[in-house]
Amino acid sequence: MSKKKLRFIFSLALIVLIAAVTTSCNGNTAPDITSAETSEITPQPIGQGETTFRFEVVHSFNATEVWDVSTDEATIGSALFAVGLTDDTDFVTTINGVQADFVKDGYWWAFYINGEMAVSGVAETEIETDNIYAFVHTSA
Repeated sequence: MSKKKLRFIFSLALIVLIAAVTTSCNGNTAPDITSAETSEITPQPIGQGETTFRFEVVHSFNATEVWDVSTDEATIGSALFAVGLTDDTDFVTTINGVQADFVKDGYWWAFYINGEMAVSGVAETEIETDNIYAFVHTSA
């Protein structure tokens, strides 16, 4: 198995474990990333291409950024990397300049599709224009 696949499997397992522990330990539920607040933000257009999708970033300091990403890429990971919003197409630790490093600061980027935590990573998630994709800056 390739190093990249192992890294992805380990990362996904860690995210699922952290989400399960966080939810069971303190009763937290997923943040509401489809609230009226988010819908009132004017999205910033970014990129070029035939396909456009909505991408949101919810920061731990109560700020939300919203983009309409235009691309010719096939996956969310490739599209976000191509327009310069993320530092990787697979294992994202920095989004629009904000880093989340679980080992260093106890935060990680949780990937959501239509307000629910994704069961796939950004590298494997094919773009569907009707979906809203988001990363949420999440603490342990």
